[in-house]
Amino acid sequence: MLDDLVGIGMRPAHYEKLTNSQVDIGWVEVHSENHFEINSEATYYLDKACDRYPISLHGIGLALSSNELLDTIHIHNIKKLVDRYKPFRVSEHLGWSSIAGQHYSDTLAIPYTEENLKRVIRRVEQVQHILGQTIAIENPACYCQYKNNTLTEAVFLTELQAATNCKILLDINNVHISSHQLEFNPYDYLTSIPSSIVSEIHLSGSNKQLKNNHITFDQEHSQKVTPEVWQLFEYYLQHCNTIPTLIEWDTNIPQLNELLHEAHTAQKMILKSQRFKNTC
Repeated sequence: MLDDLVGIGMRPAHYEKLTNSQVDIGWVEVHSENHFEINSEATYYLDKACDRYPISLHGIGLALSSNELLDTIHIHNIKKLVDRYKPFRVSEHLGWSSIAGQHYSDTLAIPYTEENLKRVIRRVEQVQHILGQTIAIENPACYCQYKNNTLTEAVFLTELQAATNCKILLDINNVHISSHQLEFNPYDYLTSIPSSIVSEIHLSGSNKQLKNNHITFDQEHSQKVTPEVWQLFEYYLQHCNTIPTLIEWDTNIPQLNELLHEAHTAQKMILKSQRFKNTC
């Protein structure tokens, strides 16, 4: 069972250590797009890692909320990875990151309207049909919102899940960022997402920056999990069953021991929550 296990992202700096011996970690996540080229260093090490750890595929390029046509070649490339590695989870961002064929590193604001919900439902259904399985959809970090929104993000996600039978990847750092930028209560957000539809949690750190006298956050996942995110995670554990959790660290990659320390901190919090529930 993976439900109470913590994973880390598999990055080139740690390829050798992760694959030459068994590291004390529950599972590893890889970005799907890094492994579309079969005859590559990345895929060579993923082949080796697959012999040691459960694998999760996380996509960042489908732009599920964009107006562009879905890139079916991209989806079929993910399908090849699914067939090759049999991942326990396939996930994708709820992103609007492409316009007129141009892709952007940061996702744009998503319209939370009934019209857009219907369109995203169709796109998720198409992806799942090609892959032959359900996927998990990650909540974005939002810096602004549309004035004509008719749904909250939480309602948008829960209705998307109900219509497609997909799952939700709950990125708690993204909740923290969005709640600060859009001025809502992150604890209310967490309790509004039924834990039964959440299949994975992401934890990461983000730097606060002052821009035009307003605090913003980077989204590079380039540091330790912040105290605010740990607090939200601890709160969420009190209200849900245990769920596979990832320490996400994408840039400014630290030594493997530091990354494992973050993962072990999350693992201890999960075990503490389990013990508390067992005594109630």
